[in-house]
Amino acid sequence: MRSLRSILFVLISLIPLHVFAETYVVASQNIPYFPHYEFGADADKGFAWALLEAYSEHTGVKFEYVAMPVLRLQVEMEKGNVDLVYPDHPTWTNPVNDNATKYYSAPLTDSLVGTFVKQERYGQGISRIRKLAIVLGFSPLYWQDRIDNGKTTLISVTDNKAALYLAQLDRADAVDMDYFVANYLMNTMDDIDRFILDPDLPVTTVEFCLSTLNNPELVADISKYINEHPKVISNLKKQYGLSNPLTVLNELKTGLAQ
Repeated sequence: MRSLRSILFVLISLIPLHVFAETYVVASQNIPYFPHYEFGADADKGFAWALLEAYSEHTGVKFEYVAMPVLRLQVEMEKGNVDLVYPDHPTWTNPVNDNATKYYSAPLTDSLVGTFVKQERYGQGISRIRKLAIVLGFSPLYWQDRIDNGKTTLISVTDNKAALYLAQLDRADAVDMDYFVANYLMNTMDDIDRFILDPDLPVTTVEFCLSTLNNPELVADISKYINEHPKVISNLKKQYGLSNPLTVLNELKTGLAQ
């Protein structure tokens, strides 16, 4: 019997780790946000997906990627149907759960969100921005005072393409959008003008983290992977055209970037 157990132990030890690895469901909002993420895409789902797939290859942990309305993300995580939500951040609020009950990973990347205008509107100042296009569900807190005072009106749209089209038709004076998403769209859409992020208008940076309710060990291990593999992360960011937001912002202020 002891010999049989020894043989079984040896056979089990030869089975690759990924055979036993659990599959975790990672959910993002169902709004195209490439190059950061686009979990509804058939093939390339963006930087966050590529990073998690690199972690998967390193550890054997598997992921399933789903996209859903932003208001459902935290609800489905509360129900146990979703293991990880991306992006999330300890300072973001939602009506479903308390941030104190969640665990967060180290930032996977950083977002630079600012105000895009047509070239002829560049440098005209915030007083000229009376209508601002923004994706439904996003909260531009840095515009809140002007919104509360009736100086700027938000026009909510379904996605970033729709926001750009509104500004293209002059139905909005500006667009609130991530810098890297905007550049990707402008490089792939041939029916809009070139919009520019005006650094003198409201702009902010934000970290994109993973959050979980029930898998703190997993997000801790992903954080460890991020910290211990800076070259992998750097190469993936380069592949997806992501760079340091503060560097980009400084270049915009000095006219070195568009």
